Amino acid sequence: MKISSAYPYPVLYMNNDDYIDSSFSTGIEVAESFGEVKINAHFQLDNNGVKEVIHQQKAVFLIHVECGQTSFRQAYESFQDSLEISIPSSNLRGKIQIHSFIIAKDRITDYLNDSLSDWYKGFPITFEKGNFIAIGEAIETTLFEDNAELLNLPSIITVSKSQKKEFMEVDLNSNNITIALPEYEYNQYAGNANSRLKNTILSAVFMPALVYIFSKIKDSQGDFEEYTWYQVLDKIFDENNHKLEDVGSDTFSALKAAQLVLRKPLKTSFEEIEKLNRAED
Repeated sequence: MKISSAYPYPVLYMNNDDYIDSSFSTGIEVAESFGEVKINAHFQLDNNGVKEVIHQQKAVFLIHVECGQTSFRQAYESFQDSLEISIPSSNLRGKIQIHSFIIAKDRITDYLNDSLSDWYKGFPITFEKGNFIAIGEAIETTLFEDNAELLNLPSIITVSKSQKKEFMEVDLNSNNITIALPEYEYNQYAGNANSRLKNTILSAVFMPALVYIFSKIKDSQGDFEEYTWYQVLDKIFDENNHKLEDVGSDTFSALKAAQLVLRKPLKTSFEEIEKLNRAED
């Protein structure tokens, strides 16, 4: 996105002198975690006139995210001085550019601001919808391809058939985790795991198993550290900016951890079911 330093109306921008004793800046933080890119923006505005048009909801803070490799372009708005954005990692790859602005939400006529430079004083000022009122920081960052291989749970989890069991059971006492399913459930899993409901079926099996696994780690962490599955999970959490030993705490429940590892399985499952229903209509 190319930004000009001159517009036919005043813009609060570090590269011009349209305003005096005023500033607009944005702190932007970017982090990846479990298949999502998290962007946190904190807006710092020092100009009462611009604050007033935001308060009147005639103007709005805006973050624009653009990725050339995937052609992803999206704007996110807020009337508050902070904004949290979550974007699936699959939508972003390579270099991404993040720009911050304040834009006119609607047409603004007879704009007045005590901090305008002398150049604009005495002239009627109008902002059309979408015009820049202020331009803040922009950053460019590089994201690597979504490392889905790290989340390849079948590499550390084996699903097997149990002739005698009536309910699912999970065995953690070896290098691989074993999920034992009753015969009917196993046959359904094996026969439909690659169907159009693949993610729904995987979630039905893996979700309760992971919740059980994480609850056991909390109670008996030292007993599992030697196993390969524990070391793989530890690496997965570390590379996604979390600590496996924190799972089970008040702020990081086993249920939440399981959903992070499976990347929002409920949402994925319902989307899959919705897609299947639409195809059958």
